[in-house]
Amino acid sequence: MKKLGMLLFLSIMLTGCGGDDQKKMGQEYKFSKVNVKDENRLGSNQNTGDFGYMRHESGDNVKNGNKVPYLNRQKLADMISDMVLQLPNIKDVGTLVTDEEVLIGYKTTSKDRNAAADQVKMTAFSVVPRYYHVYVSDEKGMINKIEQYQAMNKDTENIEGVIGRLIQQMKKAPQGKKWNYGENPNGEMNGETNQMRDEMTGK
Repeated sequence: MKKLGMLLFLSIMLTGCGGDDQKKMGQEYKFSKVNVKDENRLGSNQNTGDFGYMRHESGDNVKNGNKVPYLNRQKLADMISDMVLQLPNIKDVGTLVTDEEVLIGYKTTSKDRNAAADQVKMTAFSVVPRYYHVYVSDEKGMINKIEQYQAMNKDTENIEGVIGRLIQQMKKAPQGKKWNYGENPNGEMNGETNQMRDEMTGK
């Protein structure tokens, strides 16, 4: 009878220990599972980010044929017009984007024409590549005049001279503040050679 009691006691103890071991194993498994899940999640985020990134190191097989990414001028003109129209006191706007200039005609109710011109110009500068020049005008009829140039392209005869004359007309209107030291309000550097204006003036 004593032997039976001892066996029963040992059986209960072993069962309890086994339960503890199983419980510990379950905790370890659960901990391990969470770690794997986190790693997968982090890896997924790293591979599907919204930013563009590329790293090159010395010795890499660099592609010499890389060019400047394609610029959709139609969408850029649409974006600039939309952004300018959200400025205070701007009621109408037309934007033409060439391969190196942004021409913006607009109507404003502001009494400070220079301040309005600066806002319009800086809005365009905020989204175009740095090498672009921006010209603005609030002169009457300028929006319709700019619109007439939308069907032109780089193959149009004397396109530089045609656009150059339009730019000169636009610059009769306020252009806002200087872009920065060494550059005029349109983003042109002092003494910068511009093929368009050179052709227009016969240089």
